Order: sequence, then C-alpha cells, then structure tokens
Amino acid sequence: MSRKIARAYKRIYEGANYRLRTLAGGIFASHCRPTTIALLLTELCNARCVHCDIWKNKGREESPTIEQWSKFLRDLRRWLGPVQITFTGGEALLRPFTIDLVRYAASLGFLVEHLTHGYWDDQSKIERLALANPWRVTVSVDGIGETHTRIRGRDKFFEKTLSTIHTLSRVRKERSLDFALLLKTVVMEHNLEGVCDVARFARQNGAQVWYQPIEQNYNTPEDPRWFEHSDNWPKDSSKAVAVVEQLIQMKRDGFPIANGFHQLEVMIPYFRDPQKTLLTTRSHTAHERLALCAALTMLQVQANGDVRDCARSQPVGNIKDTPIRQIWERRPHVWEEGCCLLRRPS
Repeated sequence: MSRKIARAYKRIYEGANYRLRTLAGGIFASHCRPTTIALLLTELCNARCVHCDIWKNKGREESPTIEQWSKFLRDLRRWLGPVQITFTGGEALLRPFTIDLVRYAASLGFLVEHLTHGYWDDQSKIERLALANPWRVTVSVDGIGETHTRIRGRDKFFEKTLSTIHTLSRVRKERSLDFALLLKTVVMEHNLEGVCDVARFARQNGAQVWYQPIEQNYNTPEDPRWFEHSDNWPKDSSKAVAVVEQLIQMKRDGFPIANGFHQLEVMIPYFRDPQKTLLTTRSHTAHERLALCAALTMLQVQANGDVRDCARSQPVGNIKDTPIRQIWERRPHVWEEGCCLLRRPS
C-alpha cells in the first residue's frame, strides 16, 4: 500500500472514530477503535533528563520477544488496517531489534513514527533507522546548544543530537526518502529563553517542531500539586504565556510549528492556572472542545507487554498471552463509570 493511500486512510479512520465518541449522545462510544497507538519497547533510557525519571529504572525487563511484538503487529494490522503507530520508550533504540521492528511494521503498511533522543555516537544506527522506511522520525530537542545539554543531563548531548538530525536529513536527501522529521520541545522553566529558537532551527534543517507544556515527571508517583514544588515549572507564569504567544505569532508567520493554533492557545490557561487543565493536559486532550475519556481511543503497550487504555488505570491485558483485539473489546468501559476527564474542573 502506498504512503499516500495510508495517509488518506488515517484521516478517514481517525475522523470516524472521533465522531463515534459523541454521535447520538455517545451511545456508540464502545465501538471506538484506537487512534493513538504507542509501543513502549523499553522503559530504560541512557539520558538523564530533568523532566523525566524513566532513566532511574534499572535491571532486566520482561519484554515480549521480537516474535511476540511481530505477532502483535500482524494482529493489529488485520484488525485496524494501515493506521499510525508510534515506537517509543524510554529510548527505544536501546533495544537491539527496534529497527527491525520499524522495518517490519512499515512493510505491513503502518504509518510508523519513531521517537528518539538522538544521543548516539554510532550514526550507522541512525542511518539504518532512516532506511527502515519510517513515516516520521521525532527527535527530542529542548533547546539549542548548552540549554539542551543541561536539560538532558549528559555531556555533549546537543552535539550528538545534532549529528543525528544531520544524519537523518542527509540520508533522506541522498536516498530520496519521504519520511518527515519532527523535533519535540517541552516548554519549561529551563528553556523559556530559547523555546522559539527551536522553531528557527527546525526551519533551517528541513524539520517541523511540536511543542508540549511541561508535565509531572514521568515515572513518578501521582502528585496533583507537583507544579508547586517542581524546578521545571515556570517561576514566572506570565513569561511562559508570553513565549506561547510568540509561538502563535511565529506560526502565523510561517514557521514550521506542527501544533494547531488551538493546541498552542490552550497552553496559556494551563500556565496561568495548571490545576484547571491538569488532567486534560496530561492526556493530551486539552485542545478538544468536549471532555471525552482518553480510554475510548488510546492504546499503549508497555515494555513488559501490558496494555493500557488510560494512564490512570490498571493494565487491561498483556500481548504475550492475549490477542490485542480481544484485549480491546473486553476491556472495562471506564468512560461509563465516571472518567476522571469528565470530572475535570471547568
């Protein structure tokens, strides 16, 4: 199947499932299929980011084998068609079979996004990733130069990430490949002075940039007041708001900012009063006009094979012993039981 046909299918598929959530007062919501599909191939990481604690995980993971991951992909393709899936972590490239899985998923017709921090000396790994036929490669860039290195917590982090970006751009040009290059930037206290520089850098390097507001550190116990004592939260909310307003203007001026205008605009009330939009920001649904349960369309497979449809709920199955369609269709209907998003403050 051509990439063009797969993109058209993606638009139709996601649009249909979006409408199922609310059609006729939501009576068809249980028929929704996943539209946000992420495979956490590992929950280990070799970075030391200030805004994420996944790197503190140690020891061996009871991960599915490459055969089990491959079977999951085949089952998913038969069930959903050529949808978008995301390989992530932790740092997914720590797994020796990750690039083989990217290539296999692409051969099945999926639109494959791969996330990486780009901190690699071995650029042959990045070349092989580019040649595995991804739909999009997303690289974390939280600032330019030393800002990024400080946030990521290891020496020469920006230099190595820059090498990764240049390798991806070079291979894409040399081989006439059509994968998109996306930079991902978290807006936080430590990079407010340089957030807009990433958009300029993206334009210079043939990339787009996606901005995301700071959240509670990943891999930490639930804390509804985390922003009150986090060094990552902007000390001056008006400064954060001004940065977001500048991003909105830069998007109007044609900078390659991938967020829609409303996705940028909803960051303003979040930085002014995070408590009001804490849950929807965490579930990445704050830009939606209606409060709808993320479990209707979210599917996340964790590094041990557990399947979640909500970050705040228990696993609903494991791909090592149960087909994914069966897991999905038998999962609890948490949206009928008082979803946390439906109880969010107005």
